[in-house]
Parts: sequence; C-alpha cells; structure tokens
Amino acid sequence: MLSAQSFRSFDYPNATNTQPAAINNVGEIVGTYYNADGSQHGFTLIQGRFAAVDVPGAIWTEVAWVNAQGDIVGAYSTGHGNRGFLVSAGQFTHIDYAGLKNTVATGISDEGEIVGVGSDDGINFIGFLLKDGHFSPVDVPGSSIYFQEPTMLAGGRIVGGFFDNLGSHGYLLSGQHFRTIDCPSATGGIYLSGIDALGRMTGEMTTSDGHQHGLLMSHGECMPVDFPNSVSTYANSINRRGDIVGSYTDTDGNTHGFIAVHFAPAN
Repeated sequence: MLSAQSFRSFDYPNATNTQPAAINNVGEIVGTYYNADGSQHGFTLIQGRFAAVDVPGAIWTEVAWVNAQGDIVGAYSTGHGNRGFLVSAGQFTHIDYAGLKNTVATGISDEGEIVGVGSDDGINFIGFLLKDGHFSPVDVPGSSIYFQEPTMLAGGRIVGGFFDNLGSHGYLLSGQHFRTIDCPSATGGIYLSGIDALGRMTGEMTTSDGHQHGLLMSHGECMPVDFPNSVSTYANSINRRGDIVGSYTDTDGNTHGFIAVHFAPAN
C-alpha cells in the first residue's frame, strides 16, 4: 500500500527550474537546475545543503545519478559534442563511447556499473553498459524502434524507455531477457527512469486525458505519483526506504523538485 506521509517541494537557491534525478539509500539527492540566464548546472543536496556541480570548462552540466557510495554520473558539453563523466571519491573521469561524438551517462549501480547512451550524429543512438572498464551495447529488440535509452540498473537489471511507431514504452532487461513494460491506464505511453534493488521502478505515464503522472511500478502494478495540485509530475528515483524524488510543474508553469518521504515502504 502506498502511504505518502509527506510530499515536500524544494528548489535550488535562485533557480528557475529544479529537476532532481536520483536519491540514494542515505538520502543524498542529485539533479540539474537552471538559472534565469538559461545556464544549466548539476547539483547535490546532502544533509539539507545544496552544492553546484559544474565540470570545468563546460557550457552546461547535467547530473543524472548517485549511488550508495556517493559516486555521481552525468554529462556535459564544451560546445563540441557531449561527454559523460563520473565523479568518485573526488576524482573526475571522462566517459566516452569509442567512435561516437556524444556520450551521456544516465545511471550508476552500487557496484559501479554505468549505463548511458551515445550517438554519432544526434540521430542514431546506442545504449551502453560500462562494466569493469569495458563498453557493451544495450539494444532493445525490434526493427521499428526509433530511440531507446537505458536509464538505470540495479542487481544486474537494466531499465529504460524506448519509442516506436506506437509511442513510448518502458523496458526491463535482465541478463538476456528483455521485457516491454506498459501500463493499461497509460494510453499515452510510459517511460522508466529508475529501479532499486527490490525491483521497484519509477518514471512517468501519460493517461488518456493527456495528463502526465509520476509512475511507481511495484509487483507488476502501475501506481501514479502526483505532487498535490500539480499540472504534471515525473518520478525519477526511489531508494530502499521508499523515498521518491522527481519534479513537478505547478499551475504557473514553473518546475520544482520534490521528495515524497517513505512513499512506498518495502513490505
């Protein structure tokens, strides 16, 4: 049973747009924010304290995930393509998929495995898994697929989303077994952004009225996650305690971060 004990909104100081991406098991939150001048930066929120994350020399930085050890992955640009990055124990490492112009790291497991997506020209995209220093492709089966992105992995399972001629779908890849994931009530499609060690998945779903809801999938059930009185909600990540972070848009069109504390406690 869902038990939303508290939803709390938050914004990076003076930001016009705050988008939390992930929360780890000790409650550290990471994400991306935008200033009034349009500049884009990553951030961390640890024990109530915000800190900006900017790759030196980058024109923008995006922080995508944080694992239990506090390792952070994301992407940045210097104006000549996009590059992924990893920050671990204060050390910065570039992530580049060989032969591709653009690389974006989207998730990192507690074991240090990294997933993401690369592209050669902004049209042809290749999902990847980076494990023990070696890249391997993550491919969604099907010739009708236009775009696919692995977004997070836990316990050897990878989740993500893809688009085909029928719309957007989630997927789960466990070993060599691929499963498309859809929600009966989400006629406008779904997209998955995160998975935890218990197999609970987060993302978004769009219902027939065109409304975008945050999505929690647990034991095969699709459950909406909606910030109170919001126009739209996106649920990005869940930690072991059942805290969910994501973003929502208010009635004035402004985007804020949120945390739903102990929203889905483990059984």
